[in-house]
Order: sequence, then C-alpha cells, then structure tokens
Amino acid sequence: MRKIAVFILVLTFTLTAFADQAAYITKDQAERAVLLLKEKTQIKHHCALCDDKSIRLEEIESVEAAPTGYENTWEVKVNGEGIDLAYVYFNEKKDKWKNVAMQLKIDVSGVPKYLPKEGE
Repeated sequence: MRKIAVFILVLTFTLTAFADQAAYITKDQAERAVLLLKEKTQIKHHCALCDDKSIRLEEIESVEAAPTGYENTWEVKVNGEGIDLAYVYFNEKKDKWKNVAMQLKIDVSGVPKYLPKEGE
C-alpha cells in the first residue's frame, strides 16, 4: 500500500512539473513571442498532457511581455492573462496551427507540434 501511495505522489509531482513548461520564460523569449503573436488575431489553447480533448479558440485583443516577479522570469499575457506557450498554438497557414513554444525553439515536451485538423 505504501508503494502505491509513493507512486501516486511521484506521478502527481511529475505531472505538475510538466504543467507549466513555458509559462515563466526569459525576457528575450517573451519579447519574441509578443512579436509573433502581435501579427495574429487568434490563438488556440490545448493541453495534450492534461488528456484534454478540447481546443479553445481565443481572439487576441492585446499581447504583452511582463516580468513575473519570480527569479527574473517573464511571461506573455494575452488579453491581460498569462499564458503557457507550451499549450498555445497560432495559425501558421490555412488550417495549420503550430505550437508557439516550438516555433520559438523553447524546449517543451509531451505536446504536439501541430494541432490535428478538425475531424481527425
């Protein structure tokens, strides 16, 4: 029973560590993300690691880089809310939504480079 409890505890911490992969980033990475997203009108949110099948579309009204106040890290805010670039996609070309973190060469894992096309 104790082994099962330890396993569940380790699994919980592992999933939590992956949960915020590219939320707190360098100033340079945040500024490059802002440059990329300022040209876009929409983003899609999808957390493959969360075993979430949903994809949420968001209209971009504002995008900015801001310090987090934690260990000299920065974040990207879309419409005033901090986002994790590992779970955000931009429209690269017709019906192809590419991962923002991967486009910026920010190291992330467990996320698809492209969202599946609707109906796949």
